[in-house]
Amino acid sequence: MLSLLLSCTRNDAQDEFEREAYQAPSGYTQTNAQGQVLEVDENDWRISPLYQGLVNLNAPFPNPASVGSPINFEITILGIQSVPGLDVQVRYPDNRWNSLYRSFDNPLPTGVTPFPIDPIQLGEFGTVESARGLHRIYLFDFNQRLISYGDILVE
Repeated sequence: MLSLLLSCTRNDAQDEFEREAYQAPSGYTQTNAQGQVLEVDENDWRISPLYQGLVNLNAPFPNPASVGSPINFEITILGIQSVPGLDVQVRYPDNRWNSLYRSFDNPLPTGVTPFPIDPIQLGEFGTVESARGLHRIYLFDFNQRLISYGDILVE
């Protein structure tokens, strides 16, 4: 009975996390080029209930980003065999999705996995003009379970 109750609570928490994730981007965690957090958006880069204690994510940097300079991400896998792959995506205003980065390792190796993303990929049309603005980024495993999300500003 206790495990059923805990399971329902975790599913409810995951459902709430995902409801929050699919809202429009708002605010962002400001970071400099060295990865130092300058200002925190409490809604950015939280770890989903399903992956708490198994994954850490540093806020991407720099944020705001500039076209021509990569946005650096670092995900740390803490648990052995805890994350089946990684798919980093952006959702455009018309509800189309674009995959920005994928790791087909299953499971992802423990330790830090760094990966850069070109800010131009955030634009719906792959142009500088469409890349500018605030974009919500989603990190999924290959079972399409949400790991984390947050917002990136491209200037």
